[in-house]
Amino acid sequence: MIYIILASIFYTSAIILGTIASRNANTNLIAGITNIVSVFIPLAVVAPLLSKKLLADSKFGVLMAFFTGIAIALFTMALTKSYSENKVAIVVPIVFGGAIFLSSLLSYFFFKEKITPYQGAGLIFLGMGLLLIIFARITGR
Repeated sequence: MIYIILASIFYTSAIILGTIASRNANTNLIAGITNIVSVFIPLAVVAPLLSKKLLADSKFGVLMAFFTGIAIALFTMALTKSYSENKVAIVVPIVFGGAIFLSSLLSYFFFKEKITPYQGAGLIFLGMGLLLIIFARITGR
């Protein structure tokens, strides 16, 4: 549970810092710097653990990590541009609420994860909230 809390704190920090950066410099430059920094910190942690056997036993995972990196780079570029053009109160709920909604649905189909009735109700409310925020953004309300 501690890592969930830490992830939430770090991500909130990244949202605020990323917004400040995106409103004060070229968004692609900010995305590049963000991704470069986010590469070096995990590599510094994992470098002492690397071995040929570890990499050989993890080929598929390493390949998927490569594609994840591409997705994260594109996400960061879109996110920083979104911060420069929209209010944080619009961007964050749509991007991250949308990610929660879509990831939960996709995990049901791809990983056969169960969605309990309470979780299903939460996803319905989340979907409705996303639609309201999108409607408000489109109509300027």
